[in-house]
Parts: sequence; C-alpha cells; structure tokens
Amino acid sequence: MILGIQSSSDIYKSASLFRLTAMLLAGAWLLTAAGCFVGNWFGGSDRPTVAYISSDGENSRVLLNQSGEDDPTTISPRNAIAKSVRWSPEQRYLAWVAGGEIPLLMLYDTETDQTDLLVSGVDQDQPPVWAPLSDRVAYVSDADGSPDIYMVDIATGEQTRLTFSDERERVGDWSPDGQWLVFTRSGHDGLLLRNPTGVNLIELTDGPDSDPVWSPKGDRIAFLRDHGEERDLYVLRPTKSDDWADDTDEVAVADSEYDESDPSWSADGRLLAFVVGFDDQSEIFNVRVDGSELKQLTYNTADDLMPDWSTTGDMIVFSSFAYGNSEILYMKGDGDGQTRLTTNDHTDSQPTW
Repeated sequence: MILGIQSSSDIYKSASLFRLTAMLLAGAWLLTAAGCFVGNWFGGSDRPTVAYISSDGENSRVLLNQSGEDDPTTISPRNAIAKSVRWSPEQRYLAWVAGGEIPLLMLYDTETDQTDLLVSGVDQDQPPVWAPLSDRVAYVSDADGSPDIYMVDIATGEQTRLTFSDERERVGDWSPDGQWLVFTRSGHDGLLLRNPTGVNLIELTDGPDSDPVWSPKGDRIAFLRDHGEERDLYVLRPTKSDDWADDTDEVAVADSEYDESDPSWSADGRLLAFVVGFDDQSEIFNVRVDGSELKQLTYNTADDLMPDWSTTGDMIVFSSFAYGNSEILYMKGDGDGQTRLTTNDHTDSQPTW
C-alpha cells in the first residue's frame, strides 16, 4: 500500500513564504557570515574528512578537507578530470572515477597515501559503490560489449561481472549485510536486486523508480519515483520478514508538486535528508521514515544540493550556491550552524564523508 503524506505540499508552499523572509534577512546574514563561518565551529579535527570534487572549468580535482583545516589536500593529478568520488565505510579508502577517453576507477589509501588504478573502461557518469566490508567496489562497464554491473576485489584486482543485459544499468547501493546490490535498468520499470555472486535477480518495484539508497540498518530502501512532472521520495521495506524476496510495502514520505532528489540516510536510519527543487531554487529538507516531521533545513535564496549525512550521525555536508559559485558547507542535522568549508573560485560539488 502506498501512503501519501497530505501535509507535505502545504509545508513546501509555506517554505516559499520563508524564502521571501530569507531574502530580507540575507543582507544582515552576509554581514555576520565572516564571523560565523569558521572552520572549527563544531570542534575541528574530530570531524570526519569531507571528500569532494573541485573544478576550475578545465580540470576537476579530488580534494580532502576537514573542518578546522586551512588548506585541503589534493589526491588526484593536476590534469585529472574527476567525475565522482565515494568514501569506503570507516573512511580508509576513497574510490573515484577519472574521466577521459578511457575512464578509470582509482583507489586512494589513506594509510599509505597511495593512489592506484583499479579498473579501466568504467562508466564515468556513475559513482563507484562500496561493499560494507570495504573489500570490493561495484561499478558499471561496457567492457564485454554492453553496460553491465561489475565488482572488483581491491586486494586482488579480480573483476566479476554481475549482470548480463543489453540495456544500460545503473548501480544504486550495496546492502549493509553485503547480500544484495540494488540497481535500475534502462527500459525496465522498477528497482532490481542482484546477489554479488551474480544470481537471484529480484524485482522489487514496478514503477519508474531510480536512485535507491539502503538504510544503515538494511531494513529499508529510499528511492525516487518519477510521476512525469516531478519525482517523489519513497521508502520501501519488507512486510513479513527481513527477506527482500517477500512482499514489500512502499510509503511516500515526501509527496508534493515539486521535484525531489538526492536522498541521504542519517546514521541511525530515522531521518532522510533530500533536496526539493522549487521553481527558482533548491533547498534541503529532512523527513522521518514514516513521512512525519517534514522540516526545511536551508533557506539560502540559492540552490542547496547534494546533502550527505556524516558517519557520526549529527552533521550534513552539502553544496551551495549561496556565495555565487558552488561551495561546500556543513550544518547540524536540524539545519542549525551552517558553516562554510570551502572558499575559492572553483565549482565544488559531490561532497561525501
């Protein structure tokens, strides 16, 4: 059964009124920004390290930055064209895709400070997806003639093909217990599950669904459903047991006239951060997994995008155009204390920690 959240549209409309107030307060806010946006606002070096992509229009580099640090660390070559980046669990490894004529899947090891090539010929438009034990990375490649899902063992370099279809596939997420990969397939409605051994294909949903993200406990999957003029945020869970092969229940946790995107789970699995695209800008919201307590977190009169919850569970990092170009900011989980992490003329995006 699909349960709509009746109050979400009203809350979004109220948010439009708040934007007018935010514009009036913007001048005063900017006067205090220099004093408020300091790197050690939330305790400095005890925070996880944020990885992100910084582009100067020609090259895109992978940078690491920690609150309280003055200068970020660059881990990619100067002439690299970084396309996506993803931390492993516990932040030992960083997988990133280098675009080009032959896109490459790269691996940075924080303990050795070394960067190695994992796989060549990957789909540069898709981010890598980590296994929960940080021993394997899933990716998409057309190395065998069609864009299918593969995984690579980071210790041995052994590659395993998981899907065999002529249609382009997009890998979404790896279940926290390591048993499933959730993905979508071009020309096929619905979310699909595949075991990392390459067997047991399961069809989870039958709608025009995308962007699946597993909850930290593995009991739910957040995803987006396309209704034509907008996409809405849904949560899926098994109804009878923890077995995803059983019946599942879909709940529309954010159902409105506006377009929603970029779902991200809090560490305890109770909240989802996501983006709402209004007519003139995008803002970040939080909602509980049952659709209650919908709350707007940003009011920046500019696009706020790509929220990502911290592994500590109390912070959200995101990209924002509040300063003209895209910069990386972070804030508390309730939206308080928005703090600027980057200050440069580049386009900073895809923050992850």
